[in-house]
Formats: sequence, C-alpha cells, structure tokens
Amino acid sequence: MQETKKYTGLYWLLFFVSTAAFVFACFAHWEWLTLILPFVTTAFVKAMDIM
Repeated sequence: MQETKKYTGLYWLLFFVSTAAFVFACFAHWEWLTLILPFVTTAFVKAMDIM
C-alpha cells in the first residue's frame, strides 16, 4: 500500500487564526465566545490528521 502525503498547512493556519480570535474574544469579554470553539477544535484535529 502506498501512503499519500497530506498537506495540513491550511489547517494549521486556520488553527492559529482561530486560536488568536479566541484569545482576543476572551480579553474583549465577547458574549458569543463559544462560537469560536468549534473552529479551534476542528482545525486542530484536521491539522493533526486525526480525522
């Protein structure tokens, strides 16, 4: 069996951007803070190639 190389750079970028948005939302006391969490967790899982 031959394994193909998966490019996860876009998912890492999405993870870092969404994490930065989450940290900003924490300090800004944004009411809709939990709306960012699915983006952080999904991007991390895809970047680690778990899913």
